[in-house]
Amino acid sequence: MLLIGLTKLSGDTMKMPVLIEWEDICSWSGWNEELIDSDEDQPCQFTTVGFIIKDTDTKLTISDTYPEIGAVVTFPKGCIKRITQLKRG
Repeated sequence: MLLIGLTKLSGDTMKMPVLIEWEDICSWSGWNEELIDSDEDQPCQFTTVGFIIKDTDTKLTISDTYPEIGAVVTFPKGCIKRITQLKRG
């Protein structure tokens, strides 16, 4: 199940593991004109897996464990490219 463009997720979805594809800024130190010339100056792409514990209009918070809360990551919604609901084995 692919979840894109949702502002709020249902309670059932929040109990299932999700894969979040997101992007963030990248920076390079030094003289890097060749990165710009070769169009390599792109945002960094990341993938994170977890359980949604909070979903607002502006941010999404996940935990690496459920039902107890473990390590927590909060994403600004603008960084999220795709959320895919995973199936439990």
